[in-house]
Amino acid sequence: MNTQQTPQLHKHIVSNSTYFICSKKVIDFAKPTEVSKPFKSGYCKDEDENYIAVLDFETCELHYNQLTDDEQDDFWLQELFSGTMDVSKITLKGLKENGIWLEIERVIGLTTTKNRAMTLNNLSEKFNCTPIELINKITK
Repeated sequence: MNTQQTPQLHKHIVSNSTYFICSKKVIDFAKPTEVSKPFKSGYCKDEDENYIAVLDFETCELHYNQLTDDEQDDFWLQELFSGTMDVSKITLKGLKENGIWLEIERVIGLTTTKNRAMTLNNLSEKFNCTPIELINKITK
C-alpha cells in the first residue's frame, strides 16, 4: 500500500446504511446494490482496488470481528462524512489523471483514510452528485 496506516473499520455516526470507502473484500462480503466502479489510488505500487458503497456498518462489523488478524488487514471501510477541508482546488481532471488518493495528497496534503473520506464527501457536494456518482465520473 502506501505510507498510511492500514485502515480498519471506522464509523463516524451511527445509522443503518450510509456511504463508505471500502476494500474489495468488503464488496465481496456485503454484495451492496449501490456501489461505485473500482478505483485505484494513483500511487505507482498500489494495486488495490477501492470502492464507494452504501453499506450496513453493523453487518460488516460483525463479519470483521470473526476474521483472523491477517484477514482483517484486507477488510476495511471508512464512512464518508463532511469535513472542513477546502476542496476548491481539486478538479475532476486532476483526479482522473493522477488517481484519487494521489491527487488529494498532491493538492491539499491529506493522506489518512478518514481525511480522504471527508474529502470525497466534500467533493461530491462540490460537484453536486452522490459519492458513487463522483467515483463513476472519475473512472469513466
